[in-house]
Amino acid sequence: MSRKRSAFTLVELLVVIAIIGVLVALLLPAVQAAREAARRAECINKMKQLGLAVQNHHDAKKAVPVSGRPVGIVDTTVPRIAAMTHILNYMELGTLRNTFDIKKNWSHLDNRIAANTVIPGFLCPSSSEAPERLDGDPNVSWTQEICSQTDYSPTVWVSGPLYNPASATNPIDPPGAPNAAGDYPGILEYQNAKASFKDVTDGLSNTIMFAESAGRPYIYRKSIKVTDDATIARVNGGGWPRPASDILVFGTTADGVDPFGTCALNCTNGLDTVKRGYPDPQFSTYGVSAPYSFHSGVVLHGFGDGSVRGISDSVDIREYAKLITRAGEEVNPNL
Repeated sequence: MSRKRSAFTLVELLVVIAIIGVLVALLLPAVQAAREAARRAECINKMKQLGLAVQNHHDAKKAVPVSGRPVGIVDTTVPRIAAMTHILNYMELGTLRNTFDIKKNWSHLDNRIAANTVIPGFLCPSSSEAPERLDGDPNVSWTQEICSQTDYSPTVWVSGPLYNPASATNPIDPPGAPNAAGDYPGILEYQNAKASFKDVTDGLSNTIMFAESAGRPYIYRKSIKVTDDATIARVNGGGWPRPASDILVFGTTADGVDPFGTCALNCTNGLDTVKRGYPDPQFSTYGVSAPYSFHSGVVLHGFGDGSVRGISDSVDIREYAKLITRAGEEVNPNL
């Protein structure tokens, strides 16, 4: 009496493998999207903590934390200290802050241990760069060995050359009164130790305080990394203790190479300070960072009221500038 053997044929096996492959192909994007959603939520929370730290600093000091620095490379007696350093006490990082001597420059040897400390709250989880990457000090012979990075920076002002009152073809609308440097202040205005929330007549919920500028000091343009070698191309900025990491909103050309274009977000995370030279012909020793994110289609921003919102990278520099200035008296119906 014959017995039938139960088994898969080769065709059946191939069909099963094909079905599994199709299911994996369908599920993988969903898994990746879920992971990115989780990373984005974590990034939002980190930016909320920055906003809360500024709020607490303002409550304690009656002023917002701002970066201070001499302009140029001649004066080495005045220390360059970043706003990010001033908020450490309000982020449960008081011990680290106590090891940082603000009477000495951020790159001083005595501040090296503190400056090289990686602060997870300053790093976007969606960034493709290693948290341990370092910056350098361009006022000496730049070497990539000083200070850990931040993916979040204050938006200190709209750069003056974007608006010329005598021109009829400005890329932005009249942004209010300029400061002494000819730029249009944001909430955390450079050098203004008296800056406070009372200066924000546009409203805290209408005014940006922090933006992502991820991946520094390496240069990214349109999701493409220019080079892994920061000695060949790099942004002047990125280290969390560096005032030069603050963002002077200037807009770029669509290719992300030159300043004063209509692209506000995600064309680049900064200008190439190696190619342009240092001091920069336009920005002197200030930083040349630009708003940039590894989140698809948006850049996250922290506003003065502590809220965090994603702004589409298709936004025009005209509308974006209205969100940066603190007292431009602009009406922005698209917010």
